[in-house]
Amino acid sequence: MGYDNIPYITKERIIMKLEINDTFTIGYFAKKHNKRIYRKGKWTELSREWVSKSGDKLLTYYDLVNEGYRTAKGQYTIIAVGGNNAQ
Repeated sequence: MGYDNIPYITKERIIMKLEINDTFTIGYFAKKHNKRIYRKGKWTELSREWVSKSGDKLLTYYDLVNEGYRTAKGQYTIIAVGGNNAQ
């Protein structure tokens, strides 16, 4: 039995620019919890994607549930919730 009828699916990366007040869900591995976590976030004037002095990829965002800024380190996934009008 062959696998010729199974389609080959590639993972696509969609690049998007977050704007002030955009809301999203972010998932990343949190060393503190030793597991992948998901947070509801908001892009603000203080949010940014940057690289640490030690070369780690970081993303700082506003956590809507805990009402404070958090920083994701390493690989993360952002699921867009909506634009400026999202609640």
